[in-house]
Amino acid sequence: MRKIILSFLFVFSLLNAGEMGLKGGGCTLAQDGAVQLQLGDKVHSNVSYKAAAKSGKNFREIFIGSSIKAKDFTLSIVDYIPNKRMKGKPKTGLFMVQITTPSLTKSVTMTYIFDAGMISATGIFNKESIGFSSKVNYSLCYIAKNNKGT
Repeated sequence: MRKIILSFLFVFSLLNAGEMGLKGGGCTLAQDGAVQLQLGDKVHSNVSYKAAAKSGKNFREIFIGSSIKAKDFTLSIVDYIPNKRMKGKPKTGLFMVQITTPSLTKSVTMTYIFDAGMISATGIFNKESIGFSSKVNYSLCYIAKNNKGT
């Protein structure tokens, strides 16, 4: 049942992802500073974050291919599905991650929220909550002019 629900959410998000399209062109995003990682009640303070790119025009460019390495496991971000953007609301969606331990590799879907320059993602791994958060710097996107030049 859980797989059916996740599959439905994935397809629904994918169908609505096209609405984001190229409307947000001209933005520059960059992950900034330390990444905080939590598994269950334990906060992993000594993690290394390997960015896919220093900056990019969207989350896909700066996060897909990134990895967070803790002492006992590595979390790799393999895909991203944004929800339809609601004006005045935080940006939300899903990160698909792969978590690798010495004895196991498992795919996990994490929901994220991006608000006020902070991204936070949470999911479930081996019956425990897992999450990461980081600051994301962004420059203002340009505003396209209408046909009258205003």
